[in-house]
Amino acid sequence: MGKGNEDLKLLTQSHIVSLGLEKDILVTKTGCLDQCEYGPMVLLYPEGTWYSGMDEKSVRTLVEQIRDGKELLPRNLFYQIEQKRG
Repeated sequence: MGKGNEDLKLLTQSHIVSLGLEKDILVTKTGCLDQCEYGPMVLLYPEGTWYSGMDEKSVRTLVEQIRDGKELLPRNLFYQIEQKRG
C-alpha cells in the first residue's frame, strides 16, 4: 500500500487477524509505486494483481473474497501480470 495510507494498512491487518487469516495473508508496506493518482493501491502476490482506489470497504471485501476463494474485486482491478503457463 502506498500514498501514506498507514491507517488502511492497519485496518487491513486487523481485519485479517479478526478472520484468523494472519498465517495466510501478509500485509507489507511498499515504497513508491509511482501511481499516486490511482491510490491507495493494493498488490496481491503471487498472482501479480494490482488494485486501485482501495478504501476500507473494498479492502474488507478483498480479504473476505480471498478467504472464500471468490472472484476478486473486478471493479478495482488496475493491472494483472500475465502468468506464463506450461
